[in-house]
Amino acid sequence: MQPISQETFQAVRKTRVTGVIIEQIRELITSGRLKSGDRLPAERDLAVTLGVGRSAVREAIRALESLGILETRAGEGTFVAASPTSQGRDPITATLFQALNNQRKLFEVRRVLEPGLAALAARRATPEQIQKMRAILGEQARKVQAGESYMKEDATFHFLVAEATGNEILLRVADSLMGLLEETRVTSWKVAPRPARSLKQHQVVLDAIEARKPLVAERQMREHILAIERLVFSSELQAEGMPAGSAPAYDAGVSS
Repeated sequence: MQPISQETFQAVRKTRVTGVIIEQIRELITSGRLKSGDRLPAERDLAVTLGVGRSAVREAIRALESLGILETRAGEGTFVAASPTSQGRDPITATLFQALNNQRKLFEVRRVLEPGLAALAARRATPEQIQKMRAILGEQARKVQAGESYMKEDATFHFLVAEATGNEILLRVADSLMGLLEETRVTSWKVAPRPARSLKQHQVVLDAIEARKPLVAERQMREHILAIERLVFSSELQAEGMPAGSAPAYDAGVSS
């Protein structure tokens, strides 16, 4: 079987390169341009084509392997995994559902970590950092209005909040967590009225950060994470044919 052409991929010029590589491969699969059994270019060649380091490519491939989307065969290369047996569902949705337990644990980490990051950002963010957050929300608003995917802007906003804490260790932890949660965004971003709500929730968090109100920023970020969590798992359970009520409600008092 011949490997898919390197021309299929586009050079990556983003800050969070691993997440962007994951998103590009995922979109190629969901669009049908990459199919089950297709072989990806060699790691070295793919890094050159994307314009990134080999370590970023390797990290993205490992993340997709952990979700069962890619598989590496010794001496042969990296391939798109065989489609799940469930009919009528794309490989991304099916593999994500299989990983629900891990995703729940990741969201648990997120609920513990991110409200605290927002509180620290409210205390420490510089005017320049706040401006960067405003700019990325402006781009998110443009994409929401146009009906386009805003996943990169969503991830970047959360990255900028972590960056504003001034703690590089927290930043690395948060960035790694966002990378692991890339797949949940493909589940949620098209679910109406999710795009408008996400933008509004981001804006409320940023308003609290700019107003230097740590407790408000913490509370608003927690409500935002809970809303995403309920939506993601409700969407996944319904895709599996289970009632939305099967998803756990962590805080019935928080509207999504």
